[in-house]
Amino acid sequence: MKRLTRTATAVAAGLLLLGTLGTATATAATGTSGTATAPGGVLGPDGYKGIQLGQSERDAEKTGLLVNKQTTSGCDFYRLAASEGKPNLGGGVFIEPRKGVVVITGTNLIRTPEGITMGTGLARVKAAYPRLTKVGDFIFETPVPGGTPGERYRFAVDEQNLVADFALEATDRGTCDS
Repeated sequence: MKRLTRTATAVAAGLLLLGTLGTATATAATGTSGTATAPGGVLGPDGYKGIQLGQSERDAEKTGLLVNKQTTSGCDFYRLAASEGKPNLGGGVFIEPRKGVVVITGTNLIRTPEGITMGTGLARVKAAYPRLTKVGDFIFETPVPGGTPGERYRFAVDEQNLVADFALEATDRGTCDS
């Protein structure tokens, strides 16, 4: 029971850092060591398939990738279309009214340009991102290689040190951070 609780805590911590839907629970994605490239798209310094950090809600909606809008206090949340893969519960795109898109989370089909996916081992994440730092229990962040100041990747790992969730996010998420 203790092991399950710690894993659930790690995944929940990852969800908390990614948005305002902190009451959500999630199950960590299962995966391989992350050495294979995921068949989906790339979540990198330019965003994901036309969705970019700082982009207006209207322009993000025009990509056709956003579904199931939910509005919380000061932050709109969308799921990525099912064709983009399965995120952890609570994963999607967070849009702050003044700052635009502030968080884009990964799915089981999305990878970073460095090949990091859900299920990748922490040692490989550290090798891919030498500036990776631990910022909380099971939570790591790094500046985005080739990105602009104010962008970072965040990774939540499970008890086996496998990536359970990840996101490209703005360091200032405005009202999506409360």
